[in-house]
Amino acid sequence: METIKLNSGSEFKTNPWFVNEYPILRTIKYSGNKIRLLPAIVSIAKLTVDGGSVLDLMAGTHCVGYALKNHFRIYANDIQRYSYVIGKAFVENGGYSVNGDLAKRELLDSIKKNRISGEFNLFQKLYSDTYFSAVQCMEIDDIRAAIEKVPSPRKELYLTILMSSMCYASNTTGHFAEFLHNQQSSARSVQELFFRKCENLSVEPNKYSNAVFNLDYTSFLSGEEHELSEIVEKCDLIYLDPPYSSAQYSRFYHILETLVRYDYPLVEHNGRYRKDRYFSNFCRKSKAKSELEFLLGRCSSVTSGFVLLSYVDSSSSLIPKNDVVDIVKNHFEFSTEPIICKISHSKLGNGTAKKVEEYLILATNSKARERIVRKLDSCCLGLR
Repeated sequence: METIKLNSGSEFKTNPWFVNEYPILRTIKYSGNKIRLLPAIVSIAKLTVDGGSVLDLMAGTHCVGYALKNHFRIYANDIQRYSYVIGKAFVENGGYSVNGDLAKRELLDSIKKNRISGEFNLFQKLYSDTYFSAVQCMEIDDIRAAIEKVPSPRKELYLTILMSSMCYASNTTGHFAEFLHNQQSSARSVQELFFRKCENLSVEPNKYSNAVFNLDYTSFLSGEEHELSEIVEKCDLIYLDPPYSSAQYSRFYHILETLVRYDYPLVEHNGRYRKDRYFSNFCRKSKAKSELEFLLGRCSSVTSGFVLLSYVDSSSSLIPKNDVVDIVKNHFEFSTEPIICKISHSKLGNGTAKKVEEYLILATNSKARERIVRKLDSCCLGLR
């Protein structure tokens, strides 16, 4: 199967029961992405509802939706706009692609025009000689100006490529929580990297008509929007990947949020974070458990399908594994024991990796679907 690779990383190897035939999407450097967990997620999804519909409620980099789009109708959501852009580019997009020649024809003239006019200058104003050098900021502004004139879905594809290029040219440890001090800013050209990443970028076609949303996850569970409620009610599988630590993703990736919004935000602190950045209750120790209770309780009450929960068992996890298991069992009639996958999480920037256990729990309230839960539990006994 095809691999869309805008960055680097090793493959996840695990029990041979898991499948390894699915498209892989690598875009931005992203803490806790699920690429190494895909063999398990894809296997479980295909066992449960192959050919149905999947709702990825907190989609992040959309690698899960992209891996499943050959088999399912995908509904994907994330409250962060940069995530929405990635989803539009690779999950909702039914196969439209770009290449280097097309990118240069569409963008170079507009890049040159902005270099003269300076109409787009957000990064030069807010971030010169911080996460990027002054020259790199000028390149980012010029490319962003050119992308603004391109229609969808190529616009979202180019924006994703620019985000990826910025991740690899930045003066950071790997994310944008802080920039490096007392070091020379990277001399790597963002523009050269961008056009190199445009070469022969092919997007996997959709088997179904997919849809991507940019909403708080609670919008799907409140019952106030008929369209959203119907998706939840009729979905065969809801995949849940809530944050597990105190790290607020809006702090780690505020630069990417500003790139796609390009709204000249008010910024604060040394890291120049967006003042309006989103804060998740899943990342607050005092609220994480009650937020998970709410999430699983609402999913249990509104869906007749499966719920697949992903969480991490590590020293940084805000909810202990036993508590997560208890919450699932309190809200669902049938559930698997935690399906353990031992993987390495990259400690962005310091060259080491942290060994952690990620686990998956499949749950349902449907008596007719109980046999699938029991079958999965039996298949995965050797992993625990």
